[in-house]
Amino acid sequence: MAKIFNCPRPVGVPRIRKCRHYIQTSFLAALVFLFVPAFACAKAAKQRRTTPQAHPEALPSLWTYEVVAEYPHDPRAFTQGLQFDRACNDGNKTCFDVFWESTGLNGHSSIRQVDLTTGIVRRRWDLPYEHFGEGSTRLGDTLHMITWRSGRGFKISLDLQKVEPIDTGLGDGWGLTNNGSHLIVSESSQIIHWLDPSTMQEVKRITVTDRGHPIRWLNELEVVDGELWGNVWQTECIARVDMETGVVKGWIHMHGLRSGIIKQGLSHENELDVLNGIAYDPSAKRIFVTGKLWPRVFEVKIKPFPDCQAPPWSAVDRLCWPQQALF
Repeated sequence: MAKIFNCPRPVGVPRIRKCRHYIQTSFLAALVFLFVPAFACAKAAKQRRTTPQAHPEALPSLWTYEVVAEYPHDPRAFTQGLQFDRACNDGNKTCFDVFWESTGLNGHSSIRQVDLTTGIVRRRWDLPYEHFGEGSTRLGDTLHMITWRSGRGFKISLDLQKVEPIDTGLGDGWGLTNNGSHLIVSESSQIIHWLDPSTMQEVKRITVTDRGHPIRWLNELEVVDGELWGNVWQTECIARVDMETGVVKGWIHMHGLRSGIIKQGLSHENELDVLNGIAYDPSAKRIFVTGKLWPRVFEVKIKPFPDCQAPPWSAVDRLCWPQQALF
């Protein structure tokens, strides 16, 4: 034991006591080194389980991701809506994966069918210059698309040849998805609206909150296995929202995707806008994400944070909650 702890061979009682003290001190130091990090990890986990403010809402779960695959994406596309679909030719003999994607900016707004694998735009309809395109969704055999700072939008045939105007009755348009029967619309506030697609009348609304705090700016939306997922504008977070209560059930931290594009030399800092775009393939349970003016679409797997790596609640609030009232 004396040799293990680099203690000189004891000679006489004083040397024995000194060596024993040295061994005990070294042993205690080793215990501290081993167990203090574990204690700190357990304490941090307990703090995440304990809400920092008195509120009846359950705490959201915290998630991260891993990249499964990358696909080309038009770096000029200011992505506002993204939805997975299957397209078939030759009487359904040849089928392939596509996205329905809507883009924004005046003079550059469009809705397009994009080949998932190659990023090639197969068909496209451009909006008139006065419209700033926002979210879009396919419901049945019709595409719906909304516009920014307006209740105006469009019903579009799948071949993009027939276009009809619509009016959501809302003063703004951000994200758009559907649950199979109703359109689900966000408009920069914490309110999410369910609209009857035939009349555009509101049939339901929820208020999105996290631990009692209103969560505004849900931008691109997607329904994923009964949850409403939404990019929070100006963040790298995706909120997983309970579609009945509006409570945020989980936060997905997508940090690192945007900076990874820059590190790979695929784009420059001033050429990329924010994370925006969620698409879900329900048959294969695949999730795709992208951003405005991003040259890549990422297929990702969502997973819990490893032990002791989840951020503290203060960081979650700072990273995922909208920080400025711009609207």
